[in-house]
Amino acid sequence: MSDPAPIPRVSPFNALLGIDVEDLESGGCRLTLSPRDEHRNELGSVHGGLITTLLDGAMGRAAGRLVGPGGFCATTQLSVQFLEPAEGDLTAESRITRAGGRVAFVEAECRRADGTLVARAQGVWALRRPKS
Repeated sequence: MSDPAPIPRVSPFNALLGIDVEDLESGGCRLTLSPRDEHRNELGSVHGGLITTLLDGAMGRAAGRLVGPGGFCATTQLSVQFLEPAEGDLTAESRITRAGGRVAFVEAECRRADGTLVARAQGVWALRRPKS
């Protein structure tokens, strides 16, 4: 895979939620979060929407690195499978599975600190690179 282009590290949305971002040399991305009380649903569990946000965010950032500054990417399809409860510190890590000129296929996994797989996702991103 070619060297991914740099994009801004912090988004206002990630900052609001307390998500830390790490770009990986492989072209993927790692997002980490220590859930707070406001990340829980009315039953006290970490909200599934937050897990989806971590997965989508990790995959979207990896896709965004393909287009670089001035480019644009957008989720066009997202599938999430929830496997275990999300507790404690969480990490979502993505990888590009295939990238073409206009579309990228990306996968991600979300794990608890003990390595337990909480959820996995697959998605498709539309890619719009800046005009030369």
